Amino acid sequence: MSSPTSTKLMHVLYINPKIRRKHILGYIIHIWFSLVPVIFMEAGYYNFWNWSIQTIPNFGIWIPVLLFPVNLLIAYYLLVFTSISIMKTWLFLLIIRHKPREGIFPKDIHNKDFKFLSLRNLARLFPSYLIASTPFPFFRKTLFFSAFNIKIGKKGINRDIWVTPEFIEIGDNVIIGHATSLLSNIIDQDKLIIKKIIIADNSIIGTKSTILPGVTLKKNSILSAGSYMLPFQTSEEDSVYYGNPAEKVGKRSDIEKELKG
Repeated sequence: MSSPTSTKLMHVLYINPKIRRKHILGYIIHIWFSLVPVIFMEAGYYNFWNWSIQTIPNFGIWIPVLLFPVNLLIAYYLLVFTSISIMKTWLFLLIIRHKPREGIFPKDIHNKDFKFLSLRNLARLFPSYLIASTPFPFFRKTLFFSAFNIKIGKKGINRDIWVTPEFIEIGDNVIIGHATSLLSNIIDQDKLIIKKIIIADNSIIGTKSTILPGVTLKKNSILSAGSYMLPFQTSEEDSVYYGNPAEKVGKRSDIEKELKG
């Protein structure tokens, strides 16, 4: 049906191959300048290593050896946050040139909406790799949503989901199952569709479900596992949806009463 222009918490973004090849130098520069602070830090650590050996006889070598894992961890997160800072600068300049907007656009590299979506995703590519590799999985989710400015409420549960970094709004107490896709932009044949997804408070989305552009899941709604909602589809409040495409199968409050009773 379509090819997703999305990112997983530990996956890459879709970028048009022609645009990627044309702007590969910008991506290489992004990586290079992200590494510069780490290079300076490691040069300082090398000097500390030599100083420790020369200053503390016999035991001097053990201090930098024992601190080496800490050094690696700090270097890694320095690389992450530097790459995010460069990404945000790159995105700021791109958005000045062409602001992201919702709509249906031709899949054409000469169309600004399609072109700049790929360029914004190229700016996000290196940080997304780094965030996916964090040794602290519980921190990865917070870092991902914060880095890509995805609006997400409090007390939610979600892990290892596909989610686009634009036009996504997730409310409070929302549970999103493993391997679920929230795609606010997709390519459908020769068209690019971009439309905001809204997941309201207290909603539940089952494992391996798919939500496409323009979907609104209202308060207290449930989308059952393995289901998908069509573009621009809106649920009713306090309702349960199931199927491919998803259809209403009942009220959540009634089903919960039956389960309790």
